[in-house]
Amino acid sequence: MPNNKKKTLKQIKKKDSVIHPSSRKAAQLQRAFLRKDRLDKTKLRRYSESVRPIVDRILWFKYALDDSLPCATKADIYDLIEMYISRNDDELSKIKSLKINGAVRPKTVKEDLIEALKLKEQKEYIEGFEIPDLMNAKNVKILREWDGDPNSLSRIKLIRVEDPKNVMDLKATVTNLKKMKIDKGSDKSQGEETTKAMELDPDIIIKN
Repeated sequence: MPNNKKKTLKQIKKKDSVIHPSSRKAAQLQRAFLRKDRLDKTKLRRYSESVRPIVDRILWFKYALDDSLPCATKADIYDLIEMYISRNDDELSKIKSLKINGAVRPKTVKEDLIEALKLKEQKEYIEGFEIPDLMNAKNVKILREWDGDPNSLSRIKLIRVEDPKNVMDLKATVTNLKKMKIDKGSDKSQGEETTKAMELDPDIIIKN
């Protein structure tokens, strides 16, 4: 029964000896080299695809922060995130303004992609938007020295920032829920008192 198991470069190299160019081992070695090269390229491509968006985002914030500032305030960060999420708005407006024979043109793939990206980023901002820590002067210094190399990305501290409007809405909701709980407890006590009163006087009518 033939052995179809693919041999790795390491396995072939273990049997170290002089290899004839036309030998079976030379062919195995060539196939192993090609396979390793293909796997390395695939791995690199996948890594680039996964890391590229965060690299681009960090670079955007690097150049968006005023060079004269040692670091950013919380208010600066909120403004920068809003600017980042809205960065494609002008392009989107131009696409939407285009007309064919006086009629509004149908949506393009690019338009759909821009709108979907903005929606995704708005959702991320509600849950926590990932950016470099611009409130840390030491981190800002490292960021400004960074050349965009993904391999040194780990040197930059990242934080998640939630939309302050969402945080305020959440606090208001929690406050309202607490108030409703207190009111409900008060209504329950009042209801118990009314029930007792009705037991004493069955002619009592509850008015809303």
